[in-house]
Amino acid sequence: MLNLLNKKKTMALLMGLAVGMTSTAFAAENQTVQANEQVKEVSDTAASDGNEKTKDTADDKKDTSAVDSFSDVPQGHWAYEALDYLAKHNVIEGYKDGTFQGNRTMTRYEMASIVANAMKSDKGDIGDKAVLKQLEAEFHADIQNMQKQIDANKADIEKLKEDAERVKIYGFGRVSWDNDNIKGYADQNDNNRFYLDLKGEFKVNDNWKFAFESETNQRYARYVTSNGDVKYHEGHDDSDGVIQRVWAEGNIDKLHVDVGRRWRGLGFQNVLLGNETDGIVLDYPLDNNGLKALAFYQKPTDAGYDFAMYGLGIQGPVSKNLQINLAYAMLDIDKNESPGYDPYNGNAPLVNTFGSHGLVLSAMWNPLRNITLIGDYVRTNAETQHVTEYVGDRVNNFDIDENTSKSIRLNYRWTNLNDPGSFQLYTRWFDYGRHGNIMGDEEWGLLKPGSNGWVFGFKYVPAKNIEWETMYEIADMYDGTYGKQNEQYKRHLLRTQVDFHF
Repeated sequence: MLNLLNKKKTMALLMGLAVGMTSTAFAAENQTVQANEQVKEVSDTAASDGNEKTKDTADDKKDTSAVDSFSDVPQGHWAYEALDYLAKHNVIEGYKDGTFQGNRTMTRYEMASIVANAMKSDKGDIGDKAVLKQLEAEFHADIQNMQKQIDANKADIEKLKEDAERVKIYGFGRVSWDNDNIKGYADQNDNNRFYLDLKGEFKVNDNWKFAFESETNQRYARYVTSNGDVKYHEGHDDSDGVIQRVWAEGNIDKLHVDVGRRWRGLGFQNVLLGNETDGIVLDYPLDNNGLKALAFYQKPTDAGYDFAMYGLGIQGPVSKNLQINLAYAMLDIDKNESPGYDPYNGNAPLVNTFGSHGLVLSAMWNPLRNITLIGDYVRTNAETQHVTEYVGDRVNNFDIDENTSKSIRLNYRWTNLNDPGSFQLYTRWFDYGRHGNIMGDEEWGLLKPGSNGWVFGFKYVPAKNIEWETMYEIADMYDGTYGKQNEQYKRHLLRTQVDFHF
């Protein structure tokens, strides 16, 4: 027995278990002098045992006198050395706040856990192992029950995690302000707004998900039209705050399917098409690096438009630093046929400004670190449009024969929403023909058909998930006002906006 008492780990473990089986887990600060003397005797005995040995184990050589394992057990505490020793050998653990809470009652499960940990970390001799074997036999059933409970808890956690991942809600809110001298667009001047883009995904199974998108786009209480008229808040649009888009996405073996109503684009800068559509898009991998072929059938949902477009494309990386995005689209109408009617002008037939075919050649190149060059070239087969305007006694006759659009963007760095302080600088040159796209993305009125010029801007992340962007555009643009549609002016647009991602 004396030989057994000379073992530091065994004595620490026995002392912990002995007091643990009393009404409190460990004795309080005002424990009796007898208890203090017992602990001192344990410490002295362990120390003398170390002096008698010429070579100790690696565990016993560790200096724990300067280590506080638990914040509520100071070095002067009567059980400090025993608890600190057991903690450093991973036999006992404290709470997340770094405390031991020695006055709390110990359960048999906690005691069984101590025994199990001691068995895992034991490096002692036959005397130590004999005690541990006796403790193992005593708490064998408790250890088994505890393991069953751990396994059950793990299963419950996995089930909760799976349930939580079935539903995902995300998006961003935007506060923006424009100062714009655009002409002929009554709803684009001083285009100031609050905006919310809310998206949701519902996991159906491992291969399919269903998604939705809701946009709320509210102007500030006061804005100015291109004619100089001051407008005030007149209520809410019925389309704001509702779910405008729903679609399903999934895989059939290697074939990816995207079907329903959502925002879709063609080309890296969405010059040929960047609009909400009803339809289906299929893509199939061509290699293991992300290059894929796609086929699509889509119908724009803008009021009055009644045509469909279908076609083929190829997207993805073709080398380490180069990606391509190519597409050819055909319409189900002739190039001289009206694409629909104008609901804002007595349902008059709309003029076909894009023909019956469209092509986009788009590429993204990284020639240097932090440098990205993006280019889009778009061409349609739109017919030359002959326009006649009657302005008083004057008649204006002119032709519109502009069926190409081009855009080149240069980026320096990228922003990272998880990295406050990250930023991007960019510039863009563009030349958008008046008939040079089908329904391209105008980026909130920034890039209008019939304009060419430059955009300079920056993005900055001041805090996690917050991005600030400011841009300035200077461009030569055709006036959209009747009677002046073939006259150009210098457009100046300053826009700043802050996005709050969630």
